Amino acid sequence: MRRRLLRSTLAIALVAVVVLGLPLGVVGTELLHQRADMRLERRADAVALRVARAESSGTPLTTALVADLLPPHQAVQITKDGRRITLGSLPTHDVTRVTSGDGGPLRATLVAPSGVRGDDVGTVWVAIAGLAVLALGAAVALATVQSRRLAAPLEELSRRVERVGEPTYDDGPVTGNVPEIDRVQVALNRADGRLADLIRREREFTANASHQLRTPLTGLRMRLEELRTLADRPAMSVEADAALVQVDRLVATIEHLETAARHRDDAPDRVDVGGLVAEHVDAGRWRSRFDDADRDLLVLSDDATWGRAAPETVRQILDVLLQNALDHGTGRTRVRATSPGDFVRLRVADDGRIGGTDATAIFGRGVGTGSGIGLTVARELARRDGGDLLLVDTAPTTFEALFPAGDPGPTGGPA
Repeated sequence: MRRRLLRSTLAIALVAVVVLGLPLGVVGTELLHQRADMRLERRADAVALRVARAESSGTPLTTALVADLLPPHQAVQITKDGRRITLGSLPTHDVTRVTSGDGGPLRATLVAPSGVRGDDVGTVWVAIAGLAVLALGAAVALATVQSRRLAAPLEELSRRVERVGEPTYDDGPVTGNVPEIDRVQVALNRADGRLADLIRREREFTANASHQLRTPLTGLRMRLEELRTLADRPAMSVEADAALVQVDRLVATIEHLETAARHRDDAPDRVDVGGLVAEHVDAGRWRSRFDDADRDLLVLSDDATWGRAAPETVRQILDVLLQNALDHGTGRTRVRATSPGDFVRLRVADDGRIGGTDATAIFGRGVGTGSGIGLTVARELARRDGGDLLLVDTAPTTFEALFPAGDPGPTGGPA
C-alpha cells in the first residue's frame, strides 16, 4: 500500500509539473524572444539616428561610426534612395533581421545571429527543471509521510480483520488518528461481537442437539437389543442386527458432525478408501435400494487406494452421492476408487444429466428439489480433511471426491 500511495502521489506531481511547467517554459521563451527583438530594434533605431546625423554633417559612413552599437558578428545595412551600405561583419548563416522604425527615406536593418534571441532561454528552462525537481522531491517526501500515516493503521487493521471471531481479536483503538479507519474499527468490533454470539449459539445448539439425540438413540438401541434377544426366527435376528448397525452409524454420524462443527483439526488417519466403500455399500444396503428402484449399482476399486480421511467422512460423502444418484440419476450407477498422483479419487457416475446450473452453483445450499444441503455438507466434510468434492461432468452426471493420498503401513494396513 505504501508503494502504491508513493507511486500515485509521484504520478500526480509529475502530471502537475508537466501541465504547468511546459506552458510556463513556452511562454517564458516567447517573452525572452520578444525582449531580444525589442533590444535589437532599439539598437537599429540608434544606428539609423547616428547615420542620419552623420549624413547631415557630411561625416563619412564607416564601420567605426557605429562600432560601439554593433557587437561582434553583427552588421547593419543602411538603405537610402535605393542605395545599400553594409557596416560591420555580416553573420554567415542563421540570422535574424530587425529594421528600425519609420525614419523617413533612411532605413537601418540590424543583422545578427539568430542565437541572440535565445541567450537567456536555457536559463529559464534550467530554472523550471530545478523547480520541477524540487516539487517532485517535496511530493515524494509528503507521500512518504502520508503513506506511513495511512498504511500503518490499515496494516494493523488488516491483521485484526484476520482474527475477527477469534479469542485473540483486539478491539482496542487503532493508532493513527484517522477518523475513517476508526469508524471501520468500530464496525469490526460490532461484527466480532455478533460473530462471537453466533458461534456461541451454534455451538450450544450443536451440543444440545447431540445430547438430545443420543438419549433416544440409546433407548432405541436397548429396545433393539431386547428384540434381538426375544427373536425366535433367524430372519428377525438378522434384521435386529442390521438395525443396530444403523443406530451405531447414526451415533457415529452425529459425533462426526459435532466434531466438524467444533473445528477440531486433528490430522485424519490413513484409510483404504476402496475397501471402505465396498464395505459400506454392503452394510448400508445400497445394493438392495438400487435393486428396489430397478437400477444397477457397480462398485470398482484399484488395488491400493490409501488416503487420509476420517472413515465417517468417506461414508457420509458416499451416502450423499449415492442418494443423489438414486433420486436424480438414471441408468447404471458406477462407483470407483482410484489413486493417481497425490489424491485418492472416489468417482460416482450415472447415466443422467444435470442442466440449468453450473459446477459451482450445484453445491450451494437450497439448490435442487431436495433439502439442498447434502452436497454442501459433503463438500465441507471433504475440504475439512484436505480434499474436495467436484462435479466433473454434467452429461453423464459424474461427481468426484478427492482425499489426500496416504501410504499404507508396513503390513499393508493403516499405520
